Amino acid sequence: MNYVLIGTIGGCMSSHAESTSGHEARSAKTRSQLIEATVDVVAAVGYEGATTRALAQAAKTTLSAIPYHFGSKKELYLAAADMIAEYAAHRFAEAATLLDDTSDVELSVRFERTLIQLLHTMLEEAEPHAWTAFVARCAYDNDDAFALIHERAIAPLQKRLVHAASQFSGRSSDDEALRLRVIAIVTAVFSFRFLRGVMLRGMDWKSIQNEAIRQITDMVRDLCRSGFLAVRSPDDGADRKTGPA
Repeated sequence: MNYVLIGTIGGCMSSHAESTSGHEARSAKTRSQLIEATVDVVAAVGYEGATTRALAQAAKTTLSAIPYHFGSKKELYLAAADMIAEYAAHRFAEAATLLDDTSDVELSVRFERTLIQLLHTMLEEAEPHAWTAFVARCAYDNDDAFALIHERAIAPLQKRLVHAASQFSGRSSDDEALRLRVIAIVTAVFSFRFLRGVMLRGMDWKSIQNEAIRQITDMVRDLCRSGFLAVRSPDDGADRKTGPA
């Protein structure tokens, strides 16, 4: 009798576990669909234009699924930004590992290679097009979603690049002029993804491939070797204004 009871309880527990597992799987699928739909819809019409009804329809789920799984539209929006931030942090970390090269390669060369790797990541466009538009809208609004992406993915990369530049330039990593120059280079690299139309029209290119990539890579390399990061002192600036005696 006890065996029957134990067997019955065991069967109930097994059935309950399978039910719970199935519920979790369906919940995870719905959350994933809502996040992907949010990226697509926000990329197309922006956060303000993305109604909860449009998000639910795009995700092929019910309107109540948004508060059930995320609490609010804002939390869903931040979850979408968090997904992209995690991916971007991984890709940027891949580039930053070039700074860790312990061989005899000079740090300035590793800095240059890191930026070129970052450039190729931007030009590769391995991610869905909607991701680029989503980040572009977040960056333009400079909202909480972009703050999340910046904090998790961009800021750590910038911090490592500034630290490296400070080491081979002899400037303090707190030097605003040095930080500005490093961030300017990173922003320029990002622009080849987010403002690619400016480059295409300006250069009469149909796409950024092969020869175009080679020329842009050479340009970033030349910039790194140009002395752009060798920040001049205020006295040097005074000399430039007054000119030689």
